[in-house]
Amino acid sequence: MKGPTEGKFQPSSAIQTGKRLLAVLVAAIVVTAAQADEPVVKDPHHGPYSQEIASVGSWKVNPGYLSLDPADTTRLMEKMQNPGVENTWLYAPEGLNRWFAVVNYQDAGHVNDDEKIDPEAILEQLKKGNELSNEERRKRGWPEMHLIGWQVEPHYEPDTKRLSWATLSEANGEKVVNYTTKVLSRTGVATVVLVTDPASLEQSIAELKAQLDGFAFNSDQTYAEFRNGDKIAEYGLTGLIVGGAAAAAVKTGAWKWALGILAAGWKVFAAAAVALLAGVKSLFKRRSA
Repeated sequence: MKGPTEGKFQPSSAIQTGKRLLAVLVAAIVVTAAQADEPVVKDPHHGPYSQEIASVGSWKVNPGYLSLDPADTTRLMEKMQNPGVENTWLYAPEGLNRWFAVVNYQDAGHVNDDEKIDPEAILEQLKKGNELSNEERRKRGWPEMHLIGWQVEPHYEPDTKRLSWATLSEANGEKVVNYTTKVLSRTGVATVVLVTDPASLEQSIAELKAQLDGFAFNSDQTYAEFRNGDKIAEYGLTGLIVGGAAAAAVKTGAWKWALGILAAGWKVFAAAAVALLAGVKSLFKRRSA
C-alpha cells in the first residue's frame, strides 16, 4: 500500500505559470465581490467553536481554525467553480493556510464494513465517473480534469470507522490531489474531502487527522449503535469510493455534491494552492476586533 509521500508529484517550473494565472483568477473573484459590496463568506465561525454537522454530529473547531455553515460553503465553492455543493460544511486553518476540508453527510443507511477493497478495479470505476464529470465541465466552459491514479491507495481503519484514499488528477498541465475520508455512522456516512498543495500533502493529512479527532457522531448515531430494523445501505466500502448513491445522482443529472466530489472533480489547481488560498481569504467578511 502506498503511503502519503510515495510517488508524490514534485512541482516543476510550470507551476509558476499556474500560480500567476491562478492569482489573476483570484484577483478577479475578489474584485467581483468588492463591486457587489457583499462578502462571499458572511459568517465564519472561529475556534473555539462546536460546529454542528447535519444534526447527527459535531466537529470541534479549535483555536486557529474556522468553519463555515452550508450557505457560506456553497457560495465559496461556487466562486471556486464547484457548482451545486449544498448541505456541506467547510473546516480549515485560519486564513485557509495550506489546506481546507469540506464535510457532507448522507443518511444512506448502515454500511457493512467487512468488504475486501480492490484498488485497481476501483480506479477503473473512478475513471468512468471522471468522464461523466467532464461532460458537465465542458458545458460550463471549464478545463477538463483527468484522473491519473492513486496518490494514496484506499484503506479502512476498523477502530475509527474511517475509509481514506487520495487521487491524483491533472487539469491544464497542473496536478491536483484530493484526499477523501469517509466516516461511518449508524445511519449513514460523513464524507470529508481535503484540498491541498501536493507538496504539502503529508503535513496537511496529518493536520486533518488531528482535527478529525474532534469530529464525533451523537451518542445514538455512532456505528456501534446499529440496531435491527435500521436502514442498510445498498453498497459497501467499494461503493463509497466509486460514488455510491452519488453515482446515481450523476446519471440523472443531479450533479450537486457528486459533481464536486466524485472522481476528484474539484476545480482547484493544487500545485498552485498557496496562491489560491492566499486570495480566497479576501472573500471573507472582515472579522470583528
